Order: sequence, then C-alpha cells, then structure tokens
Amino acid sequence: MLAKLAFRNIRRSVKDYGVYFVTLVFGVAVFYAFNSVSSQSILFDLEDTASASVFDMTGQFLGMFSVLIACVLGFLVLYANGFLIRRRKQEFGTYLMLGMNPRSVSAIVLMETAAVGLVSLVVGLALGFALSQGLSFVTAGLFNIQMTQYRFVFSLDAFMLTLMCFVLIFVVTGLFNTLSIRRYKLIDLLSARSRNARFRVRNPWISLVAFVAAVGILAWAYLTLMDNGLVYFDDGFWRATALMVLGTFLLFWSLAGFAIAVIERTRGVYFRGLTMFTTRQIASKVNTAFVSLSVVCIMLFFSLTVFSTGMGLARAFTGNIEDGTVYDATLTANVYLNAGGTHDPEKLAAMSEEDREYQRVADEKAAAVEADAEAYGWDIAAKLADASPVWGELVGKSAQLDAFKSTDVTYGELMDRYGHDTGNEKQNEALHNQGVTLIGVSQFNALAELVGRPTVEVGEGGYAVNNTLDAMKALSEALARKGETVTVGGRVLESVGELRSQPLEDTTFAASGAELIVPDSVIDALRAQGAVPEQSILNLMYKTGRVEGDKLLGQMLAEASPANPEVAASGWTFSPKPWPVTLSFTAEEVLVQSSGMNLMISYLALYIGFVFLIATAAVLAIQQLSEASDSLARYQVLAEIGCDRRMIFRSLRAQVLVYFLVPLAVAVCHTVCAVGVISDSVISQLGVSVLEPALMTGALVAVVYGAYLLVTYFASKGIIRAALGKKLVG
Repeated sequence: MLAKLAFRNIRRSVKDYGVYFVTLVFGVAVFYAFNSVSSQSILFDLEDTASASVFDMTGQFLGMFSVLIACVLGFLVLYANGFLIRRRKQEFGTYLMLGMNPRSVSAIVLMETAAVGLVSLVVGLALGFALSQGLSFVTAGLFNIQMTQYRFVFSLDAFMLTLMCFVLIFVVTGLFNTLSIRRYKLIDLLSARSRNARFRVRNPWISLVAFVAAVGILAWAYLTLMDNGLVYFDDGFWRATALMVLGTFLLFWSLAGFAIAVIERTRGVYFRGLTMFTTRQIASKVNTAFVSLSVVCIMLFFSLTVFSTGMGLARAFTGNIEDGTVYDATLTANVYLNAGGTHDPEKLAAMSEEDREYQRVADEKAAAVEADAEAYGWDIAAKLADASPVWGELVGKSAQLDAFKSTDVTYGELMDRYGHDTGNEKQNEALHNQGVTLIGVSQFNALAELVGRPTVEVGEGGYAVNNTLDAMKALSEALARKGETVTVGGRVLESVGELRSQPLEDTTFAASGAELIVPDSVIDALRAQGAVPEQSILNLMYKTGRVEGDKLLGQMLAEASPANPEVAASGWTFSPKPWPVTLSFTAEEVLVQSSGMNLMISYLALYIGFVFLIATAAVLAIQQLSEASDSLARYQVLAEIGCDRRMIFRSLRAQVLVYFLVPLAVAVCHTVCAVGVISDSVISQLGVSVLEPALMTGALVAVVYGAYLLVTYFASKGIIRAALGKKLVG
C-alpha cells in the first residue's frame, strides 16, 4: 500500500522531479565517464611509460576532484529533496490527519527517494558508459595518438566509485528526509502554505544602504584581487575571496527591497500591466531565498572561471608544440649553478667548522667542474663523445649555444628606454636588474642551419634580436629597429634591423626573450676577460627515430655522468652537474608533457565546469517550478479579474528570466575580474588569448544554462495552464 502510494506520488510529481531527475542522470553519467578516463589507455599504442603515466596521472587528478564533484551533487540532492519536502508539508499533514503514523510517512518518502535514486543511477550509468566511449575519441585527439583498435571499455573502478558515492548520497538524503518529517508538528504541516504566502518588504532605506555597501565591498574585492594578481594564495587572495563572498550575500539580501523601492517610484513602469504583481513575486522569492541565490551565484562564478581559465591553460600547453620540438633533444648546462662556496670573510668567520668545511668542498667541486669545461673548451659535444661511445651511434648533427649575460646593459634599462615591458609587474621586477642575454652570431647560425632556417649577418659592429615570447615582443621590436644602438662589452653596436624568432631549445613553453645576436668578437672578448657562459645549450638531431634515440640518450648520459646512489634513488639515470649536463629534455617528452597536460586540464575544466553549471541551474529550476505551483492561487485571481493568457505568461517569463539571469550576471562580473587578472598574470604571458576560451564558456552557458531556463519556463507555463484551464482567456 505504501509503495503504491509512493509510486503514485512520483508519477503525480513528475514535473517537479523531472528537472531534478535529468540533472541527476547527467551527474551520474559525467561522474562515471570522467573517472573511466584512465581505463582508456588500453585503446592506444603507447610506446613509452611516460605516455602511459599521463593516463594514470589524469585519472588520479580526476579522482581527487571527484570528491568535490560528489559533494556538489550531494548538495544538489539534499537541497532538492529538502525543497520538495518543504513544498509538500500540507500533503504530509493530510496523511497524518487521516490517521497515518509518522513512520509510514517517512517510509513513503524513503521509497520515493530510493526509486528516483535507483532509476537515475541505472539510466545515468548507461548514459555514462556511452559517453565514456565517445570520450575515448576526444582523448585520442587531445593526446595526438592513434587508436590501435577500437573496442568497448568498461571501467569497473569508475563503476564502483560512482555506485558508492551515489548510494551514500541517497542514504544520507533518505535519513535527512526522515528526520525532517518527524521533526514537524501537524499544525505546522497543515498551515505551511498560508505561512509561505506571507511577504514582508524590508525597509527600503536599509536595503539601499546595504545595496550600496555590497557594491562597495565587491569593488574592494576586485581591487584587492587585481593587486594580488592571483599568483600567490597569500593574505591578499583570502581577503579578496572573503570580501567577494560577503559582498555577494549582502547584494542578494538587499536586492529585493532596493529593486522594489526603485520600481515603485517609477510610476510609469510600476503601474504598467502586471509589473506590480511580477515585482512582488520576484521580490518575495529573492527575500526568502537570498542565501541559496548567493550560493548559486558563487558556484556559477567558480564554474565559469574554472572552465574559461582551464581551457586557456590547456591551449597554452599545445601552443608551442611545433617550435618546442624542432630538435630531437636538448641538453642544458646551467653553468650559473657552479658558484662554489661563499668567500665573504665575515660570513666564513661566523660559520661553524662543519659549515666552513662544506664551503671548502663546494669550492673544490666548482673548480673541478670549471677545469673539466676548460679542458674541452666548453664544448659539451666533445666531452660527451669522449665519455660515451654511444654518442657516435646516436647523434647525427648537433649545435651548441653559449648564452652570456651583459654587464653593460640590463633588461630594466631597455624597458625604461623604450617604454615597453612584459605587462606583468612581478616579471618586470625579476628582469629589471638582469643583464641582457648575448649570443654569438656563428653559434646562432649553426643552430638555424641545424633545422633549415635562415641565418643572419651582423658584421663587426651590428646586432640582431631573437625573441619567441609574446610578453617581450614589443620590446624586441623596438630594440631591433634599424639604427638603434646598444653598448655591449664596451663596444657600441648598431641594430641591423633583423628580428628573428628562432627557438633555442626543446621546451613546452616559448622561452627565448629579447636575446641579442652579437659578433663573435664580442663573445671572444668576454671570454678573454674570464667570463664564462651563464648557460650552455646543446641541441641534438638523432641518427635514429626519436623513441629509440631517447633510450640511447639515457644510456649515453648514464655513461658520461653515472648516477650516485642518492641521485638514483630520486629517479635520475645520470648525475646532473653545472657542466656538461644539468638537464635533458627531448622532443618526445615535450609532446607527452604538452598533450598530457592538455588532456588533464581540458577534462578537469569540462568536468568541474559542467557539473557545477547543471547543479546551479537545477537548483534554480526546482525553486522556480515550486514557486509556480505555490502561486497557482494568485494566478487564479489574476485570471478571474480578467488578465488574459498573454499578460499572465509575460509575467511568468519575466520572473523566470530575472531569477535565472540576475545570479548569472553577478557571476559574470566576478568571472570577468578573476579571468582578467589570471590572464594578465599567467595566460597572456604564455602567449594565449582568453578570447576563445571565453567564447567557449559563453557557448556552454548558452546551451546548458539556457536549456534549463527554457525548460523551467515551459514547465511552469504548463503547470499554470493545467491548473487554470478554461479560466485563461486570450
């Protein structure tokens, strides 16, 4: 009997449960699909462990964020059920008045929750399985790899995780509903509708002051965020976050009273059509639901920000793929690390004997490294060829580049002279006292010839500029203008009007910023004065394929600089030194890293952004549908006094639009500020525009959020039409 009543209630409330059910199905489907990503690796021919580890890493990150997603969906289920329970108070009161005991009422609600949960789980898992198959093709595109053979992949781990999370959510929801029903008194249940119908208008002057304060607090939050730059999670970041949350809550608390006060004083608008009724309906809802609207707004802001910045960062990881992989491998010697110990007499005197011994050993190591480099004329290729027979088997061609730092001119001086900087305050500070990078023309031309690019001529008194960084583009163009002069090594050099964009190494991001290509005689003079390179880069072109070559490279480095036990325990196959090799980075590693980060960030952005978006839209839809049902008596009065169909539905349309678009508008304001700051601090520095990700975000919102808005309007319209029937005229 109770089960029959529960299923009858579900069928009768299908319009209330419909949006909630569909959202739940989407939530389950997306939860399963994204947690099954790591299982897709069996579809692809992964030639190395690095490629395979990308799937594991992506799966781990998605699994970590699935905890957050489960909490959001749990909040949605709890909120939606609580909302529907509160709306059905009079129904439950009727059950109790007819003799049903509270335990039976709780049993009915538990059956309803279990039925909706079970069906949504089954349908959601089926849809998620289908979605995961489609994601495998997206994965192939993002990772730039081919499927060896397509087959259906079922992830048992993702299935069990989805099942456990949602069963737990529904168990908690069922207990919550049971406790809620048992807590209510019969008189409260029976009088719930009349109590909900009351509407109190807040004092307009208090609302005005609160509204102005909210705008001021939000402006303060935006300024604090812009000052912080969203680079560090310091006090400034947390202050901006707290101010944004406080300002948002205060804005929605004051909005209804402020809006009513303004509209009431605009007589031409207030007394037109059903504006008076529409305004009161919206204000009534906002007054009672300002907390949920504030939470919805903040969740929307998080969704929009994560999706737009995530897609921007994902593009940054693939934007330099072509230029970042022109060489088969790059070996870097960070000679600047070979500083040895301190030689300050005061500091040495203040040290313990143990610390002084450490400084002495550091000096010995630095001297040994420099002596080794001098013995080979700082030629890394000669050193490696002498240290390992694998060199001849591996390397077809190579080119070395030695980068020196000028002591005559700094980047700060050039930025001041030309009025162009990086556009980022912290980066400007880092570069301000840094000497300009100098590259010998013969080494630069050898590097260009290695990959078939044009060489450059600077003569004995000229210079050219090389740059691949967007942030340094304006400065590089100004510096490269023909006739410009710069003093280097005591010599005045004149620009030959050449600006090149030659990548100097294999790298995920563009890394060459406004280097000066100078005559070899300038570099020779610096060497004669005892200067050593700040950094040396050796680029290799293999005789073999890249995958096989990378294996030989690892063997060669292990022979040239064997890893000691401590280094080997950290996962290194060779001991890094300031010279000849500190780091190695291959084209295949760049491809795997770039594609892997693109895959992981794209999926995280889509996963988090989509779930938060449907959760917030579903909350608004449930609230508005319930409001339409609760306000049927008011619409009936409107119909009885002669309001036609068009007037009533125009009022309904305005209510739905305002209820959906106001939180979205506030969230968009928050997002524009946050994304603008992130773009200036990070994304634009990587040479990526946020315009395309912003358009993608707009499209996602228009499709998903817009769909919920339309469904809510037409469902509410159907509820009113069914209730009023022939009373509607026109």
